[in-house]
Amino acid sequence: MADLGQQLRDYLARHQAPGPPAASPQQQQEKEEEEAAAGGAGGWPGWGWPWAAETEPCLPGLSRWQRLAAAGLCALLAALCFGLAALYAPLLLLRARKFALLWSLGSLCALAAAALLRGPALLRRPGRGSVLYGAALCGTLYAALGLRSAPLTALGAAAQLGAAAAALLDALPGGAAGLRRLAGLGGAALRRRVLPL
Repeated sequence: MADLGQQLRDYLARHQAPGPPAASPQQQQEKEEEEAAAGGAGGWPGWGWPWAAETEPCLPGLSRWQRLAAAGLCALLAALCFGLAALYAPLLLLRARKFALLWSLGSLCALAAAALLRGPALLRRPGRGSVLYGAALCGTLYAALGLRSAPLTALGAAAQLGAAAAALLDALPGGAAGLRRLAGLGGAALRRRVLPL
């Protein structure tokens, strides 16, 4: 069996096309470690990191584990802010500014977690609804933190809800036309049930 392996190596050495010299074991190990760090062949099978193929990743000084830890921290902060905002929900009329502030900070932390995981691909070609949501989020935070105005904060929170609905509509297949078609089908089905022919 060992003789067969030696014969195969000799045959391949004779009939190998001229090309780059074979890599040493140390160079091959370094190459495998780089592939593993990029989520390639040496990484988890069938699962690569979203920013592995990015030519210009945002925050290039961070490793993938540091990005994952930062995204986890942002997600925990978002959950904390959303939880505290839920505690203020019964007192919405009395503490509207605190509720809107906590909800907006939770949204900002959740967006930061998504941006850390997705990298710059998240910011390429944002839809109109996403841009409106970002503007409403910044406006709500400015009104709550900078101006400390409860009416403007409530107005910003209402704009934020409308912009979130627009962003959701923007993300649906077909957009507004698809939603109108779906509403028309639902209305027709409802009319048939209410007014049988």
